[in-house]
Amino acid sequence: MRAKTNRTLILCLLIVAGAVGWVLRRWQLSTAFDEAGLVRSGNPSVWVLSVFALVVTVLAAWTAARLDKRSAYTDCFSSGAPEMAVTVLSGALVLAGCVLAMANGQRTAPVTVLGVAAALAMGAVGLLRRRGVMPVAAVHLIPCAYLIVTLIVDFRRWSVDPTVLDYCFDLFAAIGAVCATVNCMGFCFDKGRRRETVFWCLAGCFFSMVSLGDMGAVRWLTTGGLALWLGVNGWQLLED
Repeated sequence: MRAKTNRTLILCLLIVAGAVGWVLRRWQLSTAFDEAGLVRSGNPSVWVLSVFALVVTVLAAWTAARLDKRSAYTDCFSSGAPEMAVTVLSGALVLAGCVLAMANGQRTAPVTVLGVAAALAMGAVGLLRRRGVMPVAAVHLIPCAYLIVTLIVDFRRWSVDPTVLDYCFDLFAAIGAVCATVNCMGFCFDKGRRRETVFWCLAGCFFSMVSLGDMGAVRWLTTGGLALWLGVNGWQLLED
């Protein structure tokens, strides 16, 4: 028989890890790059944050691997009011970030429309869970589509940057968000993979918090909203 999962402890450790990662990222941004924007050789902030991120990722995988397997939606997602509030808030933040990004010229209108639809779908997920109703797969599909499109659009921009350290944490956060949301959709068919989904939620949430160190209002809204989305899904999936 497996030991009970202390999800409160796991959540607290995740928040602490994210906060430490944010501080390390700020340190890295202030010391690791020269005047030309290239990484200084041997800078300690580079390997310290890299090792720390690796340790957190391994611990997330270990935490997920200890869980019992579950595949049914109703066995994994609760109808609690706090969870509903956080889920709706995550959608509201993503919505605000999408609108601000378009206003700043950072996103095109089609991507913004898809982002608004994704944010509304995220909020709908929270409301439906509160009512004890399993969302249809299409409700999860919209955030999946938005996250995949933005990953493709952003990666085209990142790929011309010779300094991988400029965008690697954004990339890891985006991959985590895509994989977690895709896996969440599997529960709508009662074919969910609890362990894999928890891993992507925890890892994606951590890297999202780290990437917030790059600052900017759009980043704080959009990435912050996704961090909440991943965190609340991980929290529900960790319940024994």
